[in-house]
Amino acid sequence: MSTFKIDVPKLLDRLIPEFKWDALDSPRYEEIFGRLQSIELHGDKIIESLKKRKPRIGFHKQYKSGGGWTVFGNITLTPKEDPLKPYALSLILHEMFHIRQSLLMRLSVQGELRAWQYQQRTYPEISIPKGKRIGVKGEAYGEAADTSEFWDQLSRLSPDSREDLEKAQSVMRQIAYGYRSNSLPLYPLPQELGFYLRQGRIKDAIDTILKLFNAAAEEG
Repeated sequence: MSTFKIDVPKLLDRLIPEFKWDALDSPRYEEIFGRLQSIELHGDKIIESLKKRKPRIGFHKQYKSGGGWTVFGNITLTPKEDPLKPYALSLILHEMFHIRQSLLMRLSVQGELRAWQYQQRTYPEISIPKGKRIGVKGEAYGEAADTSEFWDQLSRLSPDSREDLEKAQSVMRQIAYGYRSNSLPLYPLPQELGFYLRQGRIKDAIDTILKLFNAAAEEG
């Protein structure tokens, strides 16, 4: 069983990075939203929400991911990242997708898989030239390898299948080495705990809680 070792200052730093982040300057912010708002996906709720909310964006240390959301509904990117590059723009859409989810859904493999699939679907609209697939060499988290095959695998998985969510945990780590998908419950925490408790698997239920909280506070 995992041990409880949550570091509250680190957890707060990750959930409320606005206290320490390097805010995106106004000219680039407007350029970014100009690019994103020009995406021709009629009726897309994420794009519409982006236009209405216009979340703030800042640079902040990431924890084995390319971008992040905050509890205040804002978005973080890796320091020194060029926010106008297609992949960075796709990360902004990915995080906006999360912001529209419930907090518990964001902190689950189900919520992540839906966000990754949305990111893959919209990437061709952002890419240069338009129509380019996500994950080609150099596109995923700065990796040199071509990960498009793994993105294709993710696109075929169902967020409503427990078996597929277990597969997604592994595939996400193939795309982003060290990504903490294995620390997330497959479904939102109450649903996942119910799954274990109905089977009398108390140890697994407790371990699920501890893994999630340890991952939230762990640095690296």
